[in-house]
Amino acid sequence: MKNLLKSLALLAAISATTLFAGSGHSHDAEHGHSHASVKVSEEKVKQIAKRELQGLIKRSKIDKSWSSIEAQSTEKKSFGGKMEWVAVFINESVKDVKKQKLYVFVSEYGEVTGANYSGK
Repeated sequence: MKNLLKSLALLAAISATTLFAGSGHSHDAEHGHSHASVKVSEEKVKQIAKRELQGLIKRSKIDKSWSSIEAQSTEKKSFGGKMEWVAVFINESVKDVKKQKLYVFVSEYGEVTGANYSGK
């Protein structure tokens, strides 16, 4: 009986702690979670795109030679009626010419929406 009471008390304590992890906390774009309703600046887009580039390297999606590459340009484009930022990175050390340009897409609110070599 004593063990049952201890187990129930422990279960209640664990359950109560999850109640405090509700919507009262926030994640910002700095940590990869953005629920922002404020449009980000071009400079912020460059930072977000660079962070995504580093993540692609870390996940072995692209070569480490991209690590020192900075965005060559950023511009806003319309995709399906929605405006997005496109950051362009160029790495001339990549042998495949079709893969020398990497496009990172960022919503107006700072969320990465994709990356590819085509820009589409």
